[in-house]
Amino acid sequence: MMSLRPPQAEAQADLDHGQVVIVTARWLLIVVGLFLLILRPTGSVGELRVQVALLLLLGLVNFVLLARLLRRRPVLPVIAYTASAFDLVVVTILVLSQGGDSPTFVLYFPALVALSVAFEPLVMVEYALATAGVYGVIAFTRLPAGPDRGPIILTRVLMLSAVAFCGGVFWFVEHDRRRRLERSTS
Repeated sequence: MMSLRPPQAEAQADLDHGQVVIVTARWLLIVVGLFLLILRPTGSVGELRVQVALLLLLGLVNFVLLARLLRRRPVLPVIAYTASAFDLVVVTILVLSQGGDSPTFVLYFPALVALSVAFEPLVMVEYALATAGVYGVIAFTRLPAGPDRGPIILTRVLMLSAVAFCGGVFWFVEHDRRRRLERSTS
């Protein structure tokens, strides 16, 4: 039985392999986010500028991480964890800036997939629970009251949790595959 907290060397190797997924998912998040903001802008032009600026800031961070990957320099875990937390914070700000009930909540999905396949399970669980909890509170306080509010919030929170769970299962499968491959070549 694998632990939720693998040894440090294994966790770093898993993170090194997962960096490509994180960078790719972040590009997806940025492109889709810009598309959604342009397609369905809410609020004033000033708010739209701030929202676009946040996504462009994510792009800048992603360029730095991509450059490290292309030079074959692994990203330190603290930087990877901070960048992924920043992704989730930006998505949360976008959701809040659009009143809580906006299509931008789907941007949580690529962020959760990326961190769930790249980070060790214990870290992934912490991020996923925090994300689902924060979104649940935002949705509960911002969605209009009505008979559909509870099922909508529950469904969205369960979807966020399910995406993280599936990514975590993939992490275990991939981690086990690499360990078996290393043992067979040794």
